[in-house]
Amino acid sequence: MNEALISHRGPGHLWLASLGARGMELGLSRIRALLDRIGQPDRAYPCVIVAGTDGKGSTSAMLAALLQAAGLRVGHYTSPHLVETRERVRIGDRCVTAEALDAALLAVEAAAKGPELLDPTPFEALTAAALWLFAQATIDIAVLEVGLGGRLDAVNATEPIVSVVTHLSHDHTAILGSTLAQIAYEKCGVARAGRVLVAAQAGLCKSALRKHGVQPELRSLGTDLSVEKFTFRGAELRTVAQLAGPAFPAPLEVELALAGRHQAENAALAILAYQAVAQQWPTPLPDVDEVTHALAELDWPCRAEVVQAQPLVLLDAAHNPAGIEALVDLLKERGKTWQVVLAVRKDRDAAEVVRTLAPIAAAFWLPRMQGETLLDAVALSEIVDAIAPAAGVAVSTIERCLAEALREVGKGPGVVVTGSQHALGEWLGQGAVRSPRLERRLGKLPA
Repeated sequence: MNEALISHRGPGHLWLASLGARGMELGLSRIRALLDRIGQPDRAYPCVIVAGTDGKGSTSAMLAALLQAAGLRVGHYTSPHLVETRERVRIGDRCVTAEALDAALLAVEAAAKGPELLDPTPFEALTAAALWLFAQATIDIAVLEVGLGGRLDAVNATEPIVSVVTHLSHDHTAILGSTLAQIAYEKCGVARAGRVLVAAQAGLCKSALRKHGVQPELRSLGTDLSVEKFTFRGAELRTVAQLAGPAFPAPLEVELALAGRHQAENAALAILAYQAVAQQWPTPLPDVDEVTHALAELDWPCRAEVVQAQPLVLLDAAHNPAGIEALVDLLKERGKTWQVVLAVRKDRDAAEVVRTLAPIAAAFWLPRMQGETLLDAVALSEIVDAIAPAAGVAVSTIERCLAEALREVGKGPGVVVTGSQHALGEWLGQGAVRSPRLERRLGKLPA
């Protein structure tokens, strides 16, 4: 039983955990059969699918916020979760309750068991439960983040009115392919003929679409909307970006709660997707410039999240070299002597993560981890010693790593806690660190 999947002991969650031994298996036949058995909830509302390697979570959250600001009732499905399983399923600005998700999982379990056993994967079961919950809540539109790949991912069993492919990089290469062209082919499987596809990298996507034999209406970053300039504001490094494109009569100036140039590019993708939805919505939706205020108010946990101002402590869920590189570009705005609290998953390129962080790291603090998916801290320390010998390195508990890192800040900008969503989830669950954004999303702090 995979207990990491669940944070609730209800019977639906326990059934979900029991599926964990089955592992991951891509394909659409099981999820389509499962959706048929639970009444085709995905046909009760339109949806947008967001795929990509980097930024798909942030982009989907931004799009959901824009659509909600337009007055729509929005369902948002994302993965993985940090602490509670219900983080994956959000209606409006709050996650569903554990009890509601449990009831949905029980409905999916009953459908999966009869009359013929379907044996879904955990992600397929969660996807079906989310789509069922959205139908029960009579949402207006769903924003669905792909779990892995796109072409054979469970969310691709739906029929999106708009699709998005964010930035692509090398990740999950054993499954998706070792080249960017192969990865693009898998990601662009979410495109639909005659429908809008918003892409961060048009060249890669055009080649992949030719192989698919699909011709969507392509709108892209750099052609239809570009980041003209951006600046950082305040201690939280909030980003103010100016966006411009041929479909916009005047440049858009947007303030982003999520910091960094990469987030400005994600915002541009979300804005293009919002515009595509608005153009085909049956009733008029507000113009883009009337809803972008939602981007300044977005609570998306552990994305360059400042959780302490003095000394500065920042949480970021970057977990692959491209994500770490974007984080480092942001951190350089405040200095190059950060105290880095780091954990890395076993299936990631730990050497490349350390190499990318080394230019801004005064010291690496490596907590001993409980999660089986995470690299042993001593093994990680050996990688640090080999790649960044000038940086300090220490292995201890998460509590001591944080305490010592804070003591060593000195004149440096602060402490960054990063390297793995799984690690951040472990530390948040232990109470070693806190995410006010996550607590608000879960309804544990006032909105």
